[in-house]
Amino acid sequence: MEIVDKIFDGVLVVKGRTRVDGRGTMTVICGSDFEEVGFRVAETRSYVMPRTGSFFGIHYRDESDPMIKVVTVISGRGMDSVVDLRPNSPTYLQWKGVELSADEALTLIIPAGFGQTFLSMEENTILMYSTDKTGKEGYSKTLNYKEPRIGLTLPMEVTEISDYDRDAPYLDEKTNGAGRAY
Repeated sequence: MEIVDKIFDGVLVVKGRTRVDGRGTMTVICGSDFEEVGFRVAETRSYVMPRTGSFFGIHYRDESDPMIKVVTVISGRGMDSVVDLRPNSPTYLQWKGVELSADEALTLIIPAGFGQTFLSMEENTILMYSTDKTGKEGYSKTLNYKEPRIGLTLPMEVTEISDYDRDAPYLDEKTNGAGRAY
């Protein structure tokens, strides 16, 4: 595993080893690579987004209930944005976007204390992510992606969004029921 970039303290952009032959391209990141950064897979999910502009809002787990998330795109292309939600961090409420695509085979490793969004930029984009906890081990929280103090900008219009993300609380409201399972 090669660390391509470190976009915040603890948030890594990595690339696995690849092998190309007549069948296609295989990308490998070994469990031992993830263990070096403190990650053990407990659950893996995939989302198939048939429409361009499908959006998942700011989802997070705070540092008091930590969860590491590893995110990659296995088909298509999308923008993953990471938001620093650690109140004592010098980069609190700052965000950075990373374009993920099947062609680039980049993977994000996102620790607790950071929010994460995803916007599909092609039809039939498939996002895959793994976590070190299952959904049964706690609740993820949401924050409204239109929160003005974050100032998130997206590379294209949102065409599909769940009620859960559209109606997510703003920072001033996040202690009032923001934690919902997804």
